[in-house]
Amino acid sequence: MRKTKLFSLVGGGLLLSVTVGAAFAAAGQSEQAPPGERMSVRAASSAGFEIEIDPELDAQFGPRPVNAVQAAGIVTDSRLGARVVKVELDEEGGRAVWEVEAVDGSAGIEALVDAFTGQLVGQESEQGEDAGEDD
Repeated sequence: MRKTKLFSLVGGGLLLSVTVGAAFAAAGQSEQAPPGERMSVRAASSAGFEIEIDPELDAQFGPRPVNAVQAAGIVTDSRLGARVVKVELDEEGGRAVWEVEAVDGSAGIEALVDAFTGQLVGQESEQGEDAGEDD
């Protein structure tokens, strides 16, 4: 009886670890970057938009107080009715920024949010109207 319980426990644990490992592998990228090329990590967030983070920029800037979801919230708070479609970690003037792409009705919006302060540092609409830079 004890051996049966032990084998069931070990077998269940093994099956669980294989299943979880396969799920993590499927969620990540299955390809390696060719030599000399950079590869970005892309993921669909539970917030309903794509997040793209270049591993080199991620390592260069280290932990940032403002994450991609918070940056998206900053943009939608500044443009009521806007819907974020993509957030990408980028560099602007030597600082880490989140480049947030959103749509507001028929207009496309591209905004930059400082990844350390959360300040909206630039915003531009698809029609070419520049909303300026807020430093």
